[in-house]
Amino acid sequence: MELDEQTMNFLKEREERLGAKIILRTYALFYLSGSGEKREYGVFIYSDGNTIVFEDFDRPPTFLGIELKRKNKEKYVKLERSFLISDVESACIVSRTSAIDSVRRGGEAKEAGSFTKAFRKTLLEIKLKDGTKYYFELINSKEFIDFIKKEGKI
Repeated sequence: MELDEQTMNFLKEREERLGAKIILRTYALFYLSGSGEKREYGVFIYSDGNTIVFEDFDRPPTFLGIELKRKNKEKYVKLERSFLISDVESACIVSRTSAIDSVRRGGEAKEAGSFTKAFRKTLLEIKLKDGTKYYFELINSKEFIDFIKKEGKI
């Protein structure tokens, strides 16, 4: 896939911030964190093999390419987080319901079985060694888990 100049400049800027070449990039829906933060925003996730960074962007709602104006629009607050892959304790696929319940009530989300993966909404749970949890909806969670396992040796 050919990238336009604006995208290339964006990626170059992110590589300069990381201090290394980006070897993984994807888009996901940031669903919630273990602290209860729920946003359901699209995020850009990228990694140099040592650090994973995810960030969202302020995108006004559109309909057929036309920006919609809203009177009671919430003020946009940028979400940008990063963590070292070596700090990942586990990465697994869980049902969305289990993830929400684990955040509301405390405890752990149950790893999704084959039936759940096939017939229910699932999220990727990334749990860090300090207890921080992030939940993402990705098109290919297994590929992302394999990347984390390979790079982080979990």
